[in-house]
Amino acid sequence: MQRSLQILLLVAGFVLTSLVGLAGQRIWPNRLVSLSSRSMIISSGQVAEQASCSIYVLDPARDLGMPACNYADSAIWPHALKKTGLLGGSEPLQHWEYQQAVHFWLEQVIIDNNAQTDRLASADLIYVNMHCYEIWRAGKWWQVFKEGVKDGVDPELYRQQTMNALRSWPQWRQSNGSRFVVAPYNPALPRSTLDALRPCSSSPFVIASEHTLFCEQKLEAHAQQGLLLPYVTDTHQEGFDPLAATRDTLLFYRGGCAPPPPSPNSGRFASGKLLRRALVDAAQTSNATDVDVRCGCDICPGALPHSQVLARMRASRYCLVLAGDKASSRRGTEAALSGCVPVFVGPPWHTVALADDIDHAASSVFITVRRVTWVVANASQGRPESHPKVLADWYLDTELPPGAMLHVDTLDEVVDALRALPPKVLAAKQAALAREAYKQYWLPAPGEAKSRLGEIVVKKLCDHAQALKDRGIIPPHPTPLWRKLLAE
Repeated sequence: MQRSLQILLLVAGFVLTSLVGLAGQRIWPNRLVSLSSRSMIISSGQVAEQASCSIYVLDPARDLGMPACNYADSAIWPHALKKTGLLGGSEPLQHWEYQQAVHFWLEQVIIDNNAQTDRLASADLIYVNMHCYEIWRAGKWWQVFKEGVKDGVDPELYRQQTMNALRSWPQWRQSNGSRFVVAPYNPALPRSTLDALRPCSSSPFVIASEHTLFCEQKLEAHAQQGLLLPYVTDTHQEGFDPLAATRDTLLFYRGGCAPPPPSPNSGRFASGKLLRRALVDAAQTSNATDVDVRCGCDICPGALPHSQVLARMRASRYCLVLAGDKASSRRGTEAALSGCVPVFVGPPWHTVALADDIDHAASSVFITVRRVTWVVANASQGRPESHPKVLADWYLDTELPPGAMLHVDTLDEVVDALRALPPKVLAAKQAALAREAYKQYWLPAPGEAKSRLGEIVVKKLCDHAQALKDRGIIPPHPTPLWRKLLAE
């Protein structure tokens, strides 16, 4: 009798603890978390199925005593309190809407897929959430370079100090970092911060925006190092249908470019920006009324407001996705979520996110150009991103099936190549977009309980954890007492 009572109390305590834990993890039935006036996460009213791995979300402030962020403080994130025009927005921007707020959304999808644990000691993986310092960095950049405000605070130093502390943890030493998930996501990270976040002498699981942030830059080595994930975008077409929309524009593009030739400053721009300029100039020579291709920096004076950029994408059949200062951007995701078929032109190539999980060959167009003129051949001039080496360094992140790549000799042929595609090819790619687009979206698709992207990410993380268990790197966790008692 006493033993039965002991078991009953243990089970009741476990159930109560689980319910409290679920409430704290925001997976409580019928929850409604309002993130902004335009975006909400709504649950299906059921507790999510337990994930196959457990992930501890490490907060540097809570767990290491590092500086914390008050997102209402304009010194941390000025864009929520006033219209700054960051990223071409026409209204204040919340910190979770920032295009590089992937740290924030990684925590959300870990919670939504019931993979989070509050027990550090028994966690399979440890996700190092640096959202605070990424947001702080973006806010500081704006204040220093746009408003001339300097306060001496260096969020990059906090990131480096966080990683220096974690490398002394037994979990890091025992696994050479492989039980840690880090996200050196911003491609403009200082080299010192990048090296601290993913030291190439260790093996953390890396969440990145482009493969240039990996230690080993070979296509066949991507899966062993981490994931290439899409940017955050507030583009959300409620139940969009690429086939139903009226799309009178053949080809659309807006983005920053290098200055037109023969500007002496052209060599100071990356090869991607030089490609953009060359392709825009070539497209405009057609004088076609259904080609809306222009240069236009998001935050430059006179730029097309971002809401109008998205509206024009929704009215277009094809949208150019081109590398720029770096290999990655949010343009591919925005095009896909607008039902506009992404058109990748290279080399150099724009990043292709989650190439193993999204059928980009079916839902996008890829065009390679044989005659490349958008590099600076003299290595003593220009910058590393504009030298011929970048054509090989910014390689395509996927192996396309035979016949999926279109080949043209010059950029003058790109518009004609798209116009020559049969209507059935366009229809097939639009249908593929309807299937694949929401795999690039951090929020749930309309009518769904969880983000499709989030489900992919958590499965990948759990697959990584299982591989570590199979190799004996993650030790077996002790069986809880209540389970032992029930088994007897």
